[in-house]
Amino acid sequence: MPSVLDVLLTQGKAQESAIPSVIENLKYIEEELKGKEFFGGERIGVVDIALGWTANLLGVFEEVAGVKFVDAVTFPRLSAWAQRFSNVPVIKRNWPPRHKLVAKYQATRQEYLAAAAATA
Repeated sequence: MPSVLDVLLTQGKAQESAIPSVIENLKYIEEELKGKEFFGGERIGVVDIALGWTANLLGVFEEVAGVKFVDAVTFPRLSAWAQRFSNVPVIKRNWPPRHKLVAKYQATRQEYLAAAAATA
């Protein structure tokens, strides 16, 4: 979702203007989970694998950018899916350590913000 990166790598009005696009994309994903445990039904499928980064990185991006997109109230199906997907043993064993992802994306965000400030 390029819109998530727009939120992660900007601040102020630029960041605020990117948030509605993220919410719209997440609404679409939320609807696709209606009545299903996973995108393909009761078992993990190709779409779950393709969107699996969402279960892992979206929370990291939220933390780094200081915004919250997904919670059990706003996106209950997506939130539940992320928990189920993340708890599948083979997925859980292969996630990178969260603290390393946070550090990586904090550094990336700072680089982009510094570059944007230098060209402003």
